[in-house]
Amino acid sequence: MLLIGRNLSPYSRRVAIAMTMLNVPHDREYLSVTANPERGLEVNPVGRVPVLILDDGERLTESSAILDYLMELVGPAKSLIPPHGKPRRDCLQLMAAACGTLDKAVAAIYEQRRRPPEKVHEPWRQHLLTQVAGGLKALEGRAAELPEGSNDWLLGKHISMADITLGVMVSFLGVYLPDTIPAGRYPALMRLRERCEALPAFQAHPLEQP
Repeated sequence: MLLIGRNLSPYSRRVAIAMTMLNVPHDREYLSVTANPERGLEVNPVGRVPVLILDDGERLTESSAILDYLMELVGPAKSLIPPHGKPRRDCLQLMAAACGTLDKAVAAIYEQRRRPPEKVHEPWRQHLLTQVAGGLKALEGRAAELPEGSNDWLLGKHISMADITLGVMVSFLGVYLPDTIPAGRYPALMRLRERCEALPAFQAHPLEQP
């Protein structure tokens, strides 16, 4: 398998981390669709990463679809997403909240960095940042249900894609939109991020620095 996308992308990074945790053999192509838009459109009609090319040539796009395939591939005993019931719904909802927060954060970054200064619409950027803050507040509340020093993860004794996605999200925001997570505001999320980043699978796919 070939996973296409840089670890700058939190969506690509969470897939790479999951593949390493699941011991799914794969190669990497560290593609920047900004630097190489032609290649981006070649691997995905909408020019986005991640893309996973299977051994038979089939291409999967969007991290959620790729993760769904991977969990089916390894089976329910090894899956990082619970197979059914409320645990599955909780996991998917936490992942959705984290990815939604990331979507708004990336849009805010693009609004400021990809437009000429005179074209930046500051009210819209502030609206996006308000949405980011809303997502972080909700996720902090959920993460705070874990007592400080607990060895449990968000869904119990074992790490899940909810933990991985939240850890990737907080790390990305801390580097690329640091004003959204000022010191001391989200202590439970920061504890979760630190636990995640200490794991070998996270260290094998470090977030790219600016």
